[in-house]
Amino acid sequence: MFALTLSLATAAVTVAQYSTGRELIPVAWLAVGPLLASLVLAPGITAVLAGWALLLGSGLTVAQPGQPGGLASHLSVLVLLAAFAVANSALRAAAQRRLSQVRAVARVAQSALLREIPATITAGRLASRYVSAAAEARVGGDLLEVVSEQGHPRWLIGDTRGKGLPAVRLASVAMTSFRDACAEPGLSLPEIARVVDRSVTRAAGDEDFVTAVFAEFDPRGWLQLVNCGHPPPLRLADGDLRALSPAAYATPLGLHPDIQPSTFSVGAGDRLLFYTDGLLEARDRAGRYFRLEDCLDTLRRPNLETAADELLHRLLTHTGRRLDDDVAVLLVEATSPPARPEQEPPATPASAHDVLPDGTSLAAAGTGLANPAAPRQELD
Repeated sequence: MFALTLSLATAAVTVAQYSTGRELIPVAWLAVGPLLASLVLAPGITAVLAGWALLLGSGLTVAQPGQPGGLASHLSVLVLLAAFAVANSALRAAAQRRLSQVRAVARVAQSALLREIPATITAGRLASRYVSAAAEARVGGDLLEVVSEQGHPRWLIGDTRGKGLPAVRLASVAMTSFRDACAEPGLSLPEIARVVDRSVTRAAGDEDFVTAVFAEFDPRGWLQLVNCGHPPPLRLADGDLRALSPAAYATPLGLHPDIQPSTFSVGAGDRLLFYTDGLLEARDRAGRYFRLEDCLDTLRRPNLETAADELLHRLLTHTGRRLDDDVAVLLVEATSPPARPEQEPPATPASAHDVLPDGTSLAAAGTGLANPAAPRQELD
């Protein structure tokens, strides 16, 4: 349609100039059509439009013999511009082919870094979304990884300092280390976090670090978290949205964090929202931050995928579809029965972190966490 419009416009100008017998525009201006076509159309179509413009220009030169020298010079310019339009279209098409090949390679590499998140895990369902702030990129400096092969699924969500390829490389190191640590038998969640911290420390620069939340879900109704300087996840239960905040935050990975686990009860039907700070720091044109408190109706959607899609849509609407930072979101819905008072929270290898400051063991304190009225109670 665009090519047809250009050809008809060129013909209309030529007919108007021929019928009036006056030079409304120089003949060389007939090259505007092929030049516009060279910006968006294929070389073959551009060549056809260039030939059409040359044919019409030659006809005007023959039909208006009053100033043959001037018309001939204008026709020469038309020939040069038409040839330039065809060459420009060919060069643009070749550049687009090379760019497409580079993008295809980048998509494969990005898919290797950011693996597909499973829709279901043991006693739970998942929905994830990842939006890179960089144009034409699927993955940025945020990290999101879920390991669901074992009976207690684990996941990691985090954010690297900085942007660009260095941030992507550090995120790749953290996610790869997490996968490898989860494959090691017998490692507890705090030990996995320490393994990832050592990998990040070796790979990070002097001022680089990674904020992260490690999670392990026990199908009996317990959620263990290790928070290293990252925004705490939110739990939606009984229509109330609360943060699962630890008693004390550890420093980010790469800055020698004092890793302390926290354990929370999770009932059937509860939803957990894990996210990166790109969600909280997103602003609209007036500078107002995106408020998760206003998204309760979205998070309560019966379909988990719909809830994740609508949350992302509301975020992009709030920011005018412009993001200054990467955004990773993981929405988890527990489908296991709620923890009963006689059940104990997941045991971890004996260490100084398995007891509360007053000496109470982790197992003995479990009955307090089974009470939904105390969603923020924390076990170290």
